[in-house]
Amino acid sequence: MNSAPRRMPLASLTAFLRPGLLAALALLCGTSACVTENKTTGEMVPRGDQRYPWEKVKELAKQLKDGMNKDQVLMLMGSPAEVDKEDDQWVYLPERYGILIPAQALHLQFKDRILVKHGYRAIVLGAQL
Repeated sequence: MNSAPRRMPLASLTAFLRPGLLAALALLCGTSACVTENKTTGEMVPRGDQRYPWEKVKELAKQLKDGMNKDQVLMLMGSPAEVDKEDDQWVYLPERYGILIPAQALHLQFKDRILVKHGYRAIVLGAQL
C-alpha cells in the first residue's frame, strides 16, 4: 500500500477554487467601481453635491490660493462633495472610491470664511487618510 498523501491535480484544484474566486473578484471589483454614470453622455457623475468631475476639480485647484474667501472658492471650484457641519471643511472627491487603487481627495479648510489651508489627502481602501 502507498501511504503517501494523495494530491489533487492542479486542474481539479483550479476547477474547485474557480467559482469562489470568481465570486470574490466580482464582489471586490463591484465595490471598487461604485461610479454613477450619466446614461445619456456616458460621463461619470461627481459624488455628493460636487459640481464638477474630478479631472476638472484638479485643474481648477491649481488656481486656489490661501486667503480667498468662500464665495471666491465657490465661484472657482463649484460646490464640494462633502462639507462638515460647521462649513469649515470642504472635500472634493474623485468619482472612484479608492478601494483597489489608491486615490486622493482635495481638502479645503476655512477659518472665518477665509481659505487657510488646502491640499490633497490620500484615499486608501476607501478611507481618507
